[in-house]
Amino acid sequence: MATKEMDKLLEHDADGIQEYDNALPRWWLYGFYFTIVFGVVYMFYYHSFGGPSSAQEYANEMSEAALLYKRTAMSPSAMVAKSDAATLATGKAIFEGTNNACYTCHRNDMGGQVGPNLTDEYWLHGGSFSKVMESIKTGFLEKGMQPYGTGAKLNDEDLLAVASYVWSKRGSNPPEPKAIEPDRDKKYDLDGNPIP
Repeated sequence: MATKEMDKLLEHDADGIQEYDNALPRWWLYGFYFTIVFGVVYMFYYHSFGGPSSAQEYANEMSEAALLYKRTAMSPSAMVAKSDAATLATGKAIFEGTNNACYTCHRNDMGGQVGPNLTDEYWLHGGSFSKVMESIKTGFLEKGMQPYGTGAKLNDEDLLAVASYVWSKRGSNPPEPKAIEPDRDKKYDLDGNPIP
């Protein structure tokens, strides 16, 4: 009959406290051995056999993120106004929709109310299509216009649609447009070039 080994009380003490010489649990020992093996493999892979360093991994992830951003974010200057009926209908729905409520400041006919008239040749921030896109995307908080671009309220396709709709209404001459304010004295032609 096997006798079970009893815990041994060690002879030394620290301030009157003694301890037992117990065997460690197997699960703890196996975990400890695993960490040793893992540490050795990690050291050889990353320090001796060409595994990527933390700096290299960071650089790789940043370059992947930059490529992803280029694929998903549309630059306003790279866009061209669309004139197909579907895009203009989408743009009109967004312009007159309750979620964005562009019409509350610019009126349904874009003649201007709180915001400026969008149908004439006078523009505050440039009259080219790319400037119109940029204005919608970034907004002008100092004038009360919220940003509607990527990450705000509109995705890039909707942004392009509403800008194309605004662009299609230039020269439409709505009845009783808002008067030209002093800071809207810059005239631009349809290509966005300043008119002297």
